[in-house]
Amino acid sequence: MTFLTAKAQSELSAFNLTGSGYSTTTANDYQCLGINPGNLGWTWNNRSINLGLLESGFSIYAAPLTSKQVVNDMFNNSLKLTMAERKQAAQDFTDKLISANVAFTWLGISYQDDKIGGFAFAIRERITWNSSLNGYGARFLFLGFHDSYFDSLVVNGQDTTGYSKHPQKASSLYQGTTQSFLWAREYDLGYGRIIIDKEKVKWYGGIDFKYMTIFAGTQYHDATSDGTVGFSALSPLFDVNYSEPTPSMISGNGLKKVGWGWGIDIGTSLLLFDKLRIGLALNDIGQIKYTGNVYTGQDTHVGKITSAGISNYNIFQQGQLISADNTLKDSAMWQGLSNKTFANPMNFRAGVSYQIVKQLEVGTDFLIPVKMDVPGAYEKMIFGLGCRYDPAKWVELSLGVVSGGKFGTNMPFGVTFFPVKGATIWQLGFATRDLITFFNPKTPTVSLAMGFLRFSFGNKRETNTATPQ
Repeated sequence: MTFLTAKAQSELSAFNLTGSGYSTTTANDYQCLGINPGNLGWTWNNRSINLGLLESGFSIYAAPLTSKQVVNDMFNNSLKLTMAERKQAAQDFTDKLISANVAFTWLGISYQDDKIGGFAFAIRERITWNSSLNGYGARFLFLGFHDSYFDSLVVNGQDTTGYSKHPQKASSLYQGTTQSFLWAREYDLGYGRIIIDKEKVKWYGGIDFKYMTIFAGTQYHDATSDGTVGFSALSPLFDVNYSEPTPSMISGNGLKKVGWGWGIDIGTSLLLFDKLRIGLALNDIGQIKYTGNVYTGQDTHVGKITSAGISNYNIFQQGQLISADNTLKDSAMWQGLSNKTFANPMNFRAGVSYQIVKQLEVGTDFLIPVKMDVPGAYEKMIFGLGCRYDPAKWVELSLGVVSGGKFGTNMPFGVTFFPVKGATIWQLGFATRDLITFFNPKTPTVSLAMGFLRFSFGNKRETNTATPQ
């Protein structure tokens, strides 16, 4: 069996949102696509056009490691662990969450007008990975055929294969192991407008549509009723060979499309007394159809392995982290398919924010997974609480607390600068999902969001925003 590991909220690439811990009520212009398109009906300033280029962010949560190890060792292929250290790593990685998120906005642009509403378009890259290995999975990862489960070895030249005289079914052997990976490029178009415009009550609604090009999708889970335990569709870039044919085989090398999908986000936003905002959104309605290099994993006996295990922590760039296969009496563990369709990892968001004074706002957010057993899905609810503070015209600070989703509790922090704030507004800044990491190296979260090319320009004829900046 092969485990290839590769999770990201939409605001990860939005450097000016990541640090506060909430965004359902405050994400605006093209940045609200995938969060709450209802916010396209109002503007955070009195500019009609917002343009952003190359906004990016990443986050790695590795429960078995410290932040220092994530930075120095996790991507260090020259690191060579001793066998004793590999055994210790197997213990440390057992039943521990490893999560990676990468988000990149190539282009984002919006036009907002009080009379006709707001339009936005964005091109984004999204990579989400989430995994937790049980004891067998972790030992096979680091020890390979050196693990005692494989009680006999056959050496053929430079190749060694480990065999088990008492093989177990994958569903029993890997019980409790979960893994999902999704790499998608999104083309997102949205529209939002005001629905009710009263002095003390303003109600907005919006919708966006996205087309997705898929480069990778994998999932491993406990056995289902049809006897499957996994799914895989990987671009040739990953160089994974299951030694089984598939009618959806993609020839060649490099990054190639393995599927496509579509999605819809629906959102609404309510402004009360020019102070209190309430936001609700249902995101990622839709599906993904995998059409390239598609395989489904069968619940067969795990009888042999050709891997000697890995000798470092860089599980991200290992082609076949575990290469355990079925016994001769079973059919192939991996069976090729012409295509397979999954629902999107749908989620529901709810948020509330309140402007205490002009310079200070507080807010809270909830993200609740609706569809979980699909590649790229969140596993548990995520809760955020935070604030935004403008100590001066040229800078905004944000600080929050985020908990849930099996990630523990983190403290996001962000700084946004306004080098130009006149007819044209220029924003740049950075944020982290966990400020504690910089003071306590034992924490397992390393993250950074940054952007330098975000601009606002073009005066609106009118403005219905209560807090122009």
